[in-house]
Amino acid sequence: MQSVLKSTSAKKTTSNHEIVMEYITKFPGLRFYELKRETGFANGTLQHHINSLIKSKKIDAHYDNAIPRYFLRNIDETTKIIIQRLSQNTTSKIIKLLLKKKCQTFSQLVKYTKKSPGTVSLYKNKMLADKIIVGSTDACKCHKKYDMKIKYRLSDPEKVRTLVLEYGKSPLMKSADNLADVFLSLR
Repeated sequence: MQSVLKSTSAKKTTSNHEIVMEYITKFPGLRFYELKRETGFANGTLQHHINSLIKSKKIDAHYDNAIPRYFLRNIDETTKIIIQRLSQNTTSKIIKLLLKKKCQTFSQLVKYTKKSPGTVSLYKNKMLADKIIVGSTDACKCHKKYDMKIKYRLSDPEKVRTLVLEYGKSPLMKSADNLADVFLSLR
């Protein structure tokens, strides 16, 4: 992948700053180790360029549990959070299910993700707090036996679908994150 980005500007010399910016532009939400792997830069070199780009306000570091993901400054907070959640296996599966089925109960989320109820509950609560999903007993009408159960749906399914289509096609995202898996499963 590194050669793909570098070859696009083969006629001019690409600075390390520009290389880091190209990856963050093309693959928003990469973590440090993913950028390091793709650029081939040493830890100190990459950290220097990231710090410089943050200081010059070209990129932002978005933290989740002290782990930064890097984004261009013009990406809104909601998009950053959705991309971050799409990169997590369990939340990606939940989002994929809700894109396909519109609305599901907690037990349906557990069954589909094949994770423990505790794990699904943790990620479901994160997505509720992030306002990616909403839950209510009248969220949607499905089978009668689910009428009084809380059902979950995406707050903005079109925005999520757009992000999946925009960032889910790249080979890097497939290996680094789960976006490509989400994209392919929607076909």
